Amino acid sequence: MYGWRARIGHIYPAVVAETFMSDFFRMVPEGVTLAMSFLSIEILKKEDLERSLGQIDRAADFLKQRGVDIITIGGAPMVRHLGPGADRKIIERIQNQTGIPTSTSQTAALEAFRELGLKRIVVASPYHDDQNERVRAFLEGSGFTVAGIRGLRKHVVEIHDIPLATAYRHIKETFWAHPGDGVYVPCAHFTAPHIEVLEAELGVPIVTSTIAMVWEALKMLRIRQLIEGEGRLLRRLAP
Repeated sequence: MYGWRARIGHIYPAVVAETFMSDFFRMVPEGVTLAMSFLSIEILKKEDLERSLGQIDRAADFLKQRGVDIITIGGAPMVRHLGPGADRKIIERIQNQTGIPTSTSQTAALEAFRELGLKRIVVASPYHDDQNERVRAFLEGSGFTVAGIRGLRKHVVEIHDIPLATAYRHIKETFWAHPGDGVYVPCAHFTAPHIEVLEAELGVPIVTSTIAMVWEALKMLRIRQLIEGEGRLLRRLAP
């Protein structure tokens, strides 16, 4: 049976998923599987974000019907659109509606920073400047300092196609320009390659959206297992 160890229900914000699924199944231990329900974000504009926010409850009900163990909600731009603290309100609403433990990808990132003791965050994003400023405002409103933020200025439909070499250089150059305690790479569409190589070269932890979500989910499920090759955060799940 699939998911004999745990079944994670994930609300994916965009209409198509590709890189997220590959990254997720590379990271999780054997016996952990994924049930996905999709929203409809195509571009990161107000109308798109607000429409997708209105679809979360229905998506959560679909996952409840599948009998998942927990629910994770992607689409941090939706959460950031509502401002700091919005993630907790969404979590409370969905948990009350479904009775299933719930988190969001943005919540997971904040918890990951606290777990790693990070205070000054460097953000290497795929976004345009408007979304970068929302990232900055949300992190600072949540008690962190943003040491610097740079984006690749890509639209949602382009993020999947960012070459790994481009992502690698972007993360390194952003950190060199704005040193901090660690690097945050938002957006589950955006794959950051060779995390442990980057961590060794920069000397700080790197937290991607997917790494944070996997860590948060496995922690919620009380699954303790050494996960190698995916950076410092996931290594902390070792028994």
